[in-house]
Amino acid sequence: MYFKTLAKSECCACTACEQACPVNAISFKKDEEGFLYPTINKDKCIDCGLCERVCPVEHPNYSNTETPEVYAAMVKEVEQRKMSSSGGMFYAIATWILNQGGKVYGATMDENHQVKHIGVDNFEDLNLLRGSKYVQSDLQQVFADIKKELKAGRWCYFVGTGCQVAGLKSFLRKDYDTLLTSDLVCHGVPSQWLFDQHIKYLEEKYKGKVSDYQFRNNEGWGGCEIFYLTNHEGKRKRYKFSSYDLSPYLYSFMYGMTSRYSCYDCPFARIPRQGDITLADYWGIKEFFPEMNRRNGVSLLLLNTRRGKTVFNIVKNNCEFYISTVAAGAKYNRNLVQVSEKNRNREGIYEQIKIRGYKSIACNEFRSPYYNRISFFNVIQATPVLKSIWKFAAFIKNKFVR
Repeated sequence: MYFKTLAKSECCACTACEQACPVNAISFKKDEEGFLYPTINKDKCIDCGLCERVCPVEHPNYSNTETPEVYAAMVKEVEQRKMSSSGGMFYAIATWILNQGGKVYGATMDENHQVKHIGVDNFEDLNLLRGSKYVQSDLQQVFADIKKELKAGRWCYFVGTGCQVAGLKSFLRKDYDTLLTSDLVCHGVPSQWLFDQHIKYLEEKYKGKVSDYQFRNNEGWGGCEIFYLTNHEGKRKRYKFSSYDLSPYLYSFMYGMTSRYSCYDCPFARIPRQGDITLADYWGIKEFFPEMNRRNGVSLLLLNTRRGKTVFNIVKNNCEFYISTVAAGAKYNRNLVQVSEKNRNREGIYEQIKIRGYKSIACNEFRSPYYNRISFFNVIQATPVLKSIWKFAAFIKNKFVR
């Protein structure tokens, strides 16, 4: 449908059309916002129609009709949870795949802060795929690589957003016994160009070179921004902002200002889900399972197919888990069952960034109304002396003030 209408809400950039084209007539190019969209070389095109037939947006598949089993889960190894975004369930599943001699595919961020999908087949490289990346990843040619490995009988584990998993299945056009997929509960995806602007903004603001950027980690398990900055004298300093309200990039992301247009009309933010296993954060875990140690995160896990259930039954001995429900999991993670709402600032925001500059937008449209208050507390938490004084003051208040 996209090739007929060119409506941006009808393309999710899953690359199924490009990788399925028998004459390589389709290529993806960036638009003015930095999002990838397909174009057809009319001189090569043979009008076979395969590109339209494999489009998951035009032909969404909801064949995962089994009632999902839902769990609050986490790996028992605390150190592995600390290295994950939530409960470490991706690590547990990926470990099993690697032990079968298989290959794991997921998003990584390179040294230039470019987010792309790659495949790894060893434990050392598995760390490249861990952690959240709130940017639309470049899928490169991973679908073709997965198909080659599957035809050789090798286990493959693909992890991506719902539209990426749907795109892979559409591209393959058949099921493989050694394919396992996990779809991520997705809030939407900003473009790589926007993230590049954010990195430049941080480097100009703090006067240095950003490295080891993380959108979040398990220090407190929540929205935050962490990175190292090396200044012109070669000194390296760690920055951590305890809330997404302190990051213009994360704040605008959380409030639906910068996502791809197709994200606001996503056909995959629903039950049934696309993957064999759905992975997400189990927000609100204290309300439902207060006995779980949530300090380093808890995963929301949906087992949507027999294959997903089989693999979980194999790895569950290394995990702590509790039976849950879709309703409980979706209460504080609404994207499990519904799309993100498009913010009124979305229209024209990328154009405004080019006109006014990212810094201007960051200090206005992308600034939380709670920025100053949260920034004050962030300084206190980051300064040991101030943090001790604050705790002591709170103790005195609770002890003597009635």
